Amino acid sequence: MKEILCSLALACGTLLPAGAVAGDAPASASIPVASFFQKSATTGAQLSPNGKFVAVRLLAESGRTFLAVYDPAGRESTAVANFRNADVDMFYWLSDNRLAFTVINVDHGGDVGKPGLFAVDRNGQNRTVLSETLVRKRSFAEGDTGDNRPHAQFTVHGFPFKKGEYVQAVEIADGRQTQMRVDARTGSRQPVKAPYGTYRSLVDVDGTTRVATALRNGRNVTFFLDKGDWRQIDSRDERDASSFEPLLYVDDTLYVSARNGTDEAGIYRFDLARNALEAKPVINAPGFDTGGDAIVNDTRLLGFRFTTDADVTVWHDERMKAVQQEVDALLPGMVNNISRGRASETPWVLVDSYADIQDHTYLLHNTDTGKQLFLGGTTPGIDPARMAPMTLERYPARDGRRIPVFVTLPKVAVPKRLPTVVLVGAQPHKRSGHWLWNAEVQFLASRGYAVLQPEPRGVQGFGRAHAEAGIGQSGRAVQDDIADAVKWAVAAGHADPARVCVAGTGYGGYAAMMALLRDADTFQCGISWSGMTTYGKNPDDARLKDIKRPALLAYGTDDEAVPYKDGLRFYQALKAGNAQAEWLEYTSSVDDWKTRKNRIDLWTRIEDFLARQIGNK
Repeated sequence: MKEILCSLALACGTLLPAGAVAGDAPASASIPVASFFQKSATTGAQLSPNGKFVAVRLLAESGRTFLAVYDPAGRESTAVANFRNADVDMFYWLSDNRLAFTVINVDHGGDVGKPGLFAVDRNGQNRTVLSETLVRKRSFAEGDTGDNRPHAQFTVHGFPFKKGEYVQAVEIADGRQTQMRVDARTGSRQPVKAPYGTYRSLVDVDGTTRVATALRNGRNVTFFLDKGDWRQIDSRDERDASSFEPLLYVDDTLYVSARNGTDEAGIYRFDLARNALEAKPVINAPGFDTGGDAIVNDTRLLGFRFTTDADVTVWHDERMKAVQQEVDALLPGMVNNISRGRASETPWVLVDSYADIQDHTYLLHNTDTGKQLFLGGTTPGIDPARMAPMTLERYPARDGRRIPVFVTLPKVAVPKRLPTVVLVGAQPHKRSGHWLWNAEVQFLASRGYAVLQPEPRGVQGFGRAHAEAGIGQSGRAVQDDIADAVKWAVAAGHADPARVCVAGTGYGGYAAMMALLRDADTFQCGISWSGMTTYGKNPDDARLKDIKRPALLAYGTDDEAVPYKDGLRFYQALKAGNAQAEWLEYTSSVDDWKTRKNRIDLWTRIEDFLARQIGNK
């Protein structure tokens, strides 16, 4: 997306451009594996509504993730949720004095009994358990939370509910979903007045639910509260390409994400008088579907944030647009996501700054003085100057379709064809590549490998035609797209055709093994961790045991997404006819939750496997 013109130097708590230009450098194999895969240091921040305090999610010396509140005026911080036996996950401000948060990775012998939703005052007092939550067990190979965005003005429910300290929730009972508001002081619940079956709703500036979407008999039915009565404004099959997603209701205007007869989704105004979309989009991005988040304060729409190759913010508010330009000038070459308290009384703006070669860094920017306060970085042990740049390209598949691919090339003194790893996404319909720092990608590049992240047909986010072209094509045309990425990289001079490996987890692991079966001439080896062993009704699944190329399989004994017994059964069948099949297994533990030792060991073994099969020579 951008060239990084500078890295960031920290001095006296102030973030300053260092002027260090990233140039050619040898592969950074001297960077320890743990530097990439250990538990992250600072993983999120959010300003209070009045802008006087900032909540920050940090790593404690114990190895647990905790929540602290920092007062920039007094330069003081208070730990408000710090547990010996649990990690803080999601968090957000309910008011200037109270926060909600969830905990995960709970073990015995501590303050927390079960995973759940809590609320606490900003001084750490009056903690309340609001709800027990069901949390999917994390795979042994997963990293920390992937949601590093500042949540300050984002809400899937429109405007923040200001009539008290409440958490918006969905209660599921007897197969029905009911929108609820949970009192963050007492834990008491009250249903939100909305049509039955509502699973998504939007609140207006006064705290009234005005738009509701319900699923009825396979149809998305959208209602609008008009003069006290719910009026149906749309009803479409949930798979209908002409359907839309409500984003925000403000100033008698409903903003939605819709295709409106085009290939790519954009942001449109919906005319409530005619029950129809306006002809022209408010925002669109050629080559990408546009939806994203509405950014609001207590009373107004400020802008929209959505994703192309990276995050993009379009400001409607002139003041925020000016602040964005000011921060971008301070931190050129970075994606700088800025936010204010929704009823800010201070000049502080929160900045979440990142790039392809630098992980998230959080700071406060004072719009009056122009000075900054550094809050923390996600991976402070990584030097951006030693990381590899990433670009988004599009290559022709064998049927002519243009396929997006994120390409990361290690810095080499003399251009040459490189050993290459193709990373396939964990979910068949969800894009896996983004222009940001990625531990797996940068680790491989540091060892001298070119990294390709293709977004084959079926992946959403690149237009309707691209997504629908993948229907029924898993194990078929989708695999062709993955193989064609290598052919393109070879033709472009990036990849050594004799040294290519394919890898992935979840669906990506299945696709990696299918690639070894279908395209053994293209791929010299494959790696699957927690990979599916079958997908859909592909008759070729039964032939996966016939793979003859070297394959590394890794599974967790307590994984839920792909049962351990399925992975072991697949390995045993493969090993019977392939002496080059290798097996790893991991068991989760309290120590692993704190140290990520399983993930570090996995990638140490992957490094060894790749060196033996396609090693960077």
